Amino acid sequence: MKKNVINMKQFEEGKKVLMKGVDGDKKAVKTAYEIFLSLRKSEPGNALIEAYYGSTLALLGRDAVQPLEKADKAQEGLDSLNKAISMDPSQKDIRLLRANVCMRLPESFFHCTQTAIEDFSFLLDRYKENPNYLTNKQVMAIMEDLSTAYKNIGKMREANEVLQRFNQFTSKKK
Repeated sequence: MKKNVINMKQFEEGKKVLMKGVDGDKKAVKTAYEIFLSLRKSEPGNALIEAYYGSTLALLGRDAVQPLEKADKAQEGLDSLNKAISMDPSQKDIRLLRANVCMRLPESFFHCTQTAIEDFSFLLDRYKENPNYLTNKQVMAIMEDLSTAYKNIGKMREANEVLQRFNQFTSKKK
């Protein structure tokens, strides 16, 4: 039990540091990577840890100087995120992490915008079944990102449909 408490504290700290990394702090990315690497070693079957580990790898790729290292780290991150999905396909946080990473990788190289669309759609479908599944803020962010994802792959009709749903959603919440 003590190990679990320590791991939970480490996990929460890793999430905080990761968010600093997402906001551009390269040192925080390296720290988050070390935290999630350690957690991954202590809990190899934990899908959520695998997903956060994958996110840190993708950020290491973002921050790398050499093009090959950028591509390799980003691909390793995607592989970990895909592994996490295969371990726990209905876990909301894993879907959000993978969708957000996929949205930010260059489509011309990684071809994963469709994966982001699938993850965002999955999340919105669960929300339709259970309105407590996502917060209003999450729903709005997902709808905006889903519309952007459709635009990024040239599906303007779908992007506009999502925007219309987004506008209806936001007008209901006012």
